[in-house]
Amino acid sequence: MGKLIKVFVAVLLYFLSGCSAENKRHPIQGEITFKGQPVTEGSIQFHPLVPTEGYLEGAMIQAGRYKIPAEKGLSPGKYQVLVSAPDYKGKKPDPTAAPGAVYQSKELFPDIYNTKSTLAVEVTPQGPNKFDFHLK
Repeated sequence: MGKLIKVFVAVLLYFLSGCSAENKRHPIQGEITFKGQPVTEGSIQFHPLVPTEGYLEGAMIQAGRYKIPAEKGLSPGKYQVLVSAPDYKGKKPDPTAAPGAVYQSKELFPDIYNTKSTLAVEVTPQGPNKFDFHLK
């Protein structure tokens, strides 16, 4: 029985050692504007620049703000940021369309903010990890 306890303690210590402040997830938040106006709706994604060092996470943009809570947050490191939003040009999805119908819209942002993003941030253990993007 003593050997079983030692194995249990060793496994417990192994898992606890991986929970340092450096490895834990941190909340992320910020504002996003485009041409001086808050982005009404869209999404933001954070892709780790080193795939083995971090989590890929994202959030919805609503009224120019986004927020990722700590439990889904990012570990410290450098991330490429991709921002996307629909450009409805004054049009919204047809409320009379069949359920599940897909509304196709153009992308609001130029490629340098999404598919060919040049945006990057560094998440740090000390925070505050608030990243605002004022896109043009």
